[in-house]
Amino acid sequence: MGPDRQAGLRPTARRAIVDAAIRLWAVNPGASLSEVALRAGVGRATLHRHFHGREALLDEVARICLEEMRDAVGDTVNPHAGARERLRAMFEAVVPLGDRYSFLHRESVAAEDAAAGYRAQLDWAAGLVSDLKAEGDLAPDVPSAWVVGQIDQLVWTAWSQVAGGRVAAADAASLCVRTLLEGLGGKR
Repeated sequence: MGPDRQAGLRPTARRAIVDAAIRLWAVNPGASLSEVALRAGVGRATLHRHFHGREALLDEVARICLEEMRDAVGDTVNPHAGARERLRAMFEAVVPLGDRYSFLHRESVAAEDAAAGYRAQLDWAAGLVSDLKAEGDLAPDVPSAWVVGQIDQLVWTAWSQVAGGRVAAADAASLCVRTLLEGLGGKR
């Protein structure tokens, strides 16, 4: 049981606030701290004891979201699998999290630990890109930073398309892999 549980009964106020912010901002990114406090079942004074403002809460939410994405990938992706399979598994692990985290794309997150978590994810993707090149799935002359940027954007695209009901969640990971490795053109 995690440290955010008190005798197994309910999350601490801090975790309740974070969870409420994630759920609320996913559907209403402009929701106020008063709305977050109400959703969390705490008063504004309690919210402000834990977070001095929207930016502090947003930074904590971003840090937790990035941590959860890292854990989802770590729990799902077999490090011994081929690069293409690891790419697919990464998308399959991350796309379902979009309903909780897609609002982060619209927000500016300044916290150093959140930024470090994001950089770590991009570094992981850079290692994957190197392996994709070594295995012949990507052309060696394409700059790795370009490919990492495309992977990052494909995650955001998958999240927005699934959230908008334009793509089934079950299809999004395959579409991401296809787009990155094969493009979108038809056979000539």
